[in-house]
Amino acid sequence: MVDVKYELKRIARNTLAPLLYRYPPFALQPERLYLFLHHLILTKSVPGPVVEIGCNLGGTAVIARRMLDRIGANKSYICIDTFDGFVDEQFETDEALGTPVTDQNLFSGNSKSLVAKILRQHQCDNVELIQGDIIKLPDTLLPSTCSAVLLDVDLTEPTYVALKRFWPKLERGGVILVDDCQERSTWKARIGYSRFCQEEGLPECYEYGVGIIMR
Repeated sequence: MVDVKYELKRIARNTLAPLLYRYPPFALQPERLYLFLHHLILTKSVPGPVVEIGCNLGGTAVIARRMLDRIGANKSYICIDTFDGFVDEQFETDEALGTPVTDQNLFSGNSKSLVAKILRQHQCDNVELIQGDIIKLPDTLLPSTCSAVLLDVDLTEPTYVALKRFWPKLERGGVILVDDCQERSTWKARIGYSRFCQEEGLPECYEYGVGIIMR
């Protein structure tokens, strides 16, 4: 059943996009955005696309894509998202771990077409959008390799599964950054990140609330 409230929100955002999104609508904390851009510069020569998993409205992709173009990094940029908020059962798992139920609809009312419109508005047509749940997306839709990954899905299980799927794809010298890994956060991405690191025998490294894995 379509939720009328969020359908109206989606329509309003699409209609008013030129005004609402005059500037790239990024949600990363400034220090985390810096960290991501810094690692994109460090991995400039590493082959493979940049992948953003959980891109919300595409603001971070606009900023990162522009920077990559300006520094001459000739690589693809891919965004993967449901484009309609959290998957219910995944959110319910983290709700049981303390994530407030009021956060469940924070990213509802988006759409792939809206994000595409925002990217075009900021001359970033060269960002590929893939719609789907990172847990269930078929391998055929995912890149075979990657140089850098920004994983920002907030929840335990999609964080863990995304790491399991993308770690084998990461080129030597590449990096995966996991957002929302600060201590005592209402978001539980840190649990998924920590579980993955323990299983793979990798050190847990945190900077500015971001979990970092390097190949």
